[in-house]
Order: sequence, then C-alpha cells, then structure tokens
Amino acid sequence: MASGHRIKHQPGDGDGGAGSTLLPPNMAMAAKSGAKIATPAPRMELSSPAPPLGLRLTSDVSKAAMVFLSHVRRTFARAPVDYTGELVRLLDDISIVTRSVASYVAECSASVAYGSVGDASTLSSEFSTTKMYKSLTHDGYACIILSRDREMPLTFPEDAPHGMYVVCFSPLDFDKLNVGQQPVCGTSWSIYKRRSANSLPGRYIDMQQKACDQVAAGYCIYSSATTLHYTMGQGVYSFVMHPVALQYFLQPASRIMLPESGTAIYTPRRTMLHGASAVGQSVARALTSLHASVFHTGCLLGDVHMMLQTGGVVVAFDVHFLCEAAPLALMIEQAGGVATDGEGTRILDMEVLEDFNMTVTFVAGSRRTACAIDLKLSGQV
Repeated sequence: MASGHRIKHQPGDGDGGAGSTLLPPNMAMAAKSGAKIATPAPRMELSSPAPPLGLRLTSDVSKAAMVFLSHVRRTFARAPVDYTGELVRLLDDISIVTRSVASYVAECSASVAYGSVGDASTLSSEFSTTKMYKSLTHDGYACIILSRDREMPLTFPEDAPHGMYVVCFSPLDFDKLNVGQQPVCGTSWSIYKRRSANSLPGRYIDMQQKACDQVAAGYCIYSSATTLHYTMGQGVYSFVMHPVALQYFLQPASRIMLPESGTAIYTPRRTMLHGASAVGQSVARALTSLHASVFHTGCLLGDVHMMLQTGGVVVAFDVHFLCEAAPLALMIEQAGGVATDGEGTRILDMEVLEDFNMTVTFVAGSRRTACAIDLKLSGQV
C-alpha cells in the first residue's frame, strides 16, 4: 500500500460487522491482517500502603485530609449555637494555643534525648495559662477564663472586647514524678455560653454553670504525637497534628466509640489501699468480679485517652469539676459511655452554685465496667 494513501475506517469494516467499535487506523490494519491486538493494561486502583489506614485514594482521601477548622465549620453548620460564628473562631484559637504548648512540652522534654537542650523538671502549667490568656484577650470571643491552677478566674481589661463565651480549662496535666522520661501531658477545655449581658466584662454568675450546658469540649495529648479530640454534642472526633504543616488533620477512624468489652481500670494503685474510700473498696471488688487489670499513666488525661481506645473505666478523686470532670464526662458520654461521681449522680447533671473550684469523684467509662464500680448503680447502697 502506498505510503501516501490515507486509510479510512467505517463502522461496517472489520470482523464485527456494522456494530463494530471504531478503531484507530493502525489497530484497524492489524485487525484486517489477523494480527493480535494488544489490549490496554487494566487501570490500577491505588490504596494506602499502611494496613491500619487502608484508604482508597479515590474516595476517602478528602475525609482523611480534612483540617480541624473545616470540620468544626461543618459541625457548626448542622447545629449552630450562635449567629456570628464566634464559637468556630474560638475553637480555632484554642487549637493554635495547643500547638504552641506542644512545642513547649517537646522543648522541656528534650533532655531525655539530647541531654542539654531542655529539662523535664522545668515543665510548668504557667506557660499554657499565659498563652491561652494572651490569645483570647483581644479576640473578642470569650469574656472570662477559669484555669484549674488559678484560685480566681482570669478577667479581661475593660477596654478589651468581651465575647459571649466562658472558657474553663486545665492548662497542663502531667505526672510531676516522671522527671527522667518524656511525660504524657495534656490540656482539656470546656466552653459555656455566658449568663450575664453581652459586651460587658465577665462576672461571677458566668461561672455558675451546669455541666450539660457545655457547647463544646475537648482535650489535647502531647506525647510522641500530638492528638486533639473534641465534641460539639455530635460525637467525638480525633485529629493528629502534622509535624511539618502544624495543622490538625482528621484521623481516618475519626469518630470515636467507646468499646464495651474493656475491663481495664485506670486509676492509681493507692485507690485500693487499706482504709480507702467506699469507691476505692468498690474498685477492689470489681478487680475480682470482672477479672480486670489496673493501669495508670500518671495523669488523668492520659488515663482517659487510653480508656477511650481500649474501653474500661477511669476512677479519680478530687477532680476539678468545671475544668476537668465536666468536659471529659461530656466526651465520654458522646462516645457511648457513662460518667458519674461514684454514688449514682451523673456528672452532666451537676452544677456550680457557689464554689467554682469544686472537686468531685470521677468514675467514667464503658457502661458495664463503670456500673460495676458505681456504688448506687451496682446496688451496693
């Protein structure tokens, strides 16, 4: 065939008759000559090489890569609690503070690896408290801050903008005896709507809150990886901070549900010593009846974080109600668990009347295990 001739392929050409599929000229020539036509290789569907993730890049990568602020906006859009979006921006500011605290904890714990850069014994909650106060003072989203480590609430200057929310937080919870190793640290927070008039400085009445009135709560764990967990009353979600981008990204198994099969009891061993309280004696009995084991990370937030992954129950005494017990109780109940004071009273049904630094006994976790320790729910009283 002359090289100058052009080949035209019509729908009726080839072995397939009138219904044959149109082929490129080179493939049409090969079909007429009887040569074997090479078929294209099948498309390969990529998936994450990490077995725990197992993400299909075509569908789930958008969910896995969602940053914290985007998730807060979507959750807020389903059930808005204000008409200005102040809560969204307030949560974003708190997440930014936790990034600074994570760097501070890493620097103070650097002596573990490098010997001279930092010193774990200098770790203090003062840095976290100061950082939170400076960040929220001029934002105009909060009116007053209550810190677990301060005797009085932190108020803002009169010329500073005053928002419509109250922030209660535990600045840095860590094991003070764990000096020779990198400690497990955490920050927890809770957000309420103010009770006094807007645009004015926060007042004492704003601290008289009921735990069930929380509009948002969360905690952050600073360890080998920095993770953030939060809830706005629509489930508990988990985020991990990227070490380079310094952004919190939604984890693939994002929504946390508390396992019901766990029998671990997270509490200090001194809870069960001779002469312990009635709750401590109930813990000792539950160890035998449930064939349970006792674990303790050295701090309350570390225990709660482990319990949310493995199930079981956390038992702690003298827990600050507004800054620790209330936010953690809300998150545990949103994950499908229960939280009581060990004597049948639900933590979220409690409220502050006079002493905003009140402490409570904290028994929270999987329903079966927690009910076996609670004195009223287990039928011991």
